[in-house]
Amino acid sequence: MSVPPPGPGNGPPSQDRPHDAVASALQRLPRTLSGARRRFLAVNGTAFLLTASLSATAGELFATRPVGTLPLGVVLGTLQLAVLLFTSWWYDRTLRRHADPLVGLIRRHAELVGTAPPQPAPAEALGRRR
Repeated sequence: MSVPPPGPGNGPPSQDRPHDAVASALQRLPRTLSGARRRFLAVNGTAFLLTASLSATAGELFATRPVGTLPLGVVLGTLQLAVLLFTSWWYDRTLRRHADPLVGLIRRHAELVGTAPPQPAPAEALGRRR
């Protein structure tokens, strides 16, 4: 009977050989965070740019009063605030559902092997992806 060679997932976890689930979590976490951040910024950036471009090109449009006594600028500003609040809630929910379980798995593994959890890379290193 032969013993399988040590490798990921074989034997107890160690700092050199994390379990497959931990290795997978370490790979998925940055994609999860950047995807959620990208969607948050895209939605809010689009709403902001739309409002800013409308106010710059059609300023008199913002003074019209289509709904009772409220000018259109106030209505659009309120809608932009609602979009910001909704996407903030959505971003937090996404991280709680997808990123927090991965972080918990990494922390449990770090406690098991007795090491500190991996720290995020400096911002300069993140900008130099290939």
